[in-house]
Amino acid sequence: MSQAAVDTILRGYRAFVAGDLDTIEQMLDPEVEWVGAGEAVAIADREDVLEILRHRLDEQYQVTVDRCIGVGAEVVVSMRFSRVEIDATDERLLQSRRSYHLGRYAAVVTLGDGRVKRVVEYPHLRGALAAVGMEDDNP
Repeated sequence: MSQAAVDTILRGYRAFVAGDLDTIEQMLDPEVEWVGAGEAVAIADREDVLEILRHRLDEQYQVTVDRCIGVGAEVVVSMRFSRVEIDATDERLLQSRRSYHLGRYAAVVTLGDGRVKRVVEYPHLRGALAAVGMEDDNP
């Protein structure tokens, strides 16, 4: 199932990049379990997750998948994200004052019946790999 799970995650990534939240909605279990890094377990339904993704699209986040590794029904995902925020107080069309937000994201995504059932976020790729019994070959 590893390759099928990876393909599912990559399909979701491509859907996000294309702004296709309908495809993502179909990929999420109605009661997807989402565990934030360092937080308690939170049960979210598809609408909660889709609302967050809508905000990310509105904020024009750019996302790049660095690694996507299938381990049975689980997929370790590592991504980079960025966005540019203009200065709301600067009325010039070509502003020189901008904020750049950069970050990394790592998670273990569990699939079942072709849908995302659970997402556990990690502060670093190393933690996500350790959670599935792997080590980072490229630290």
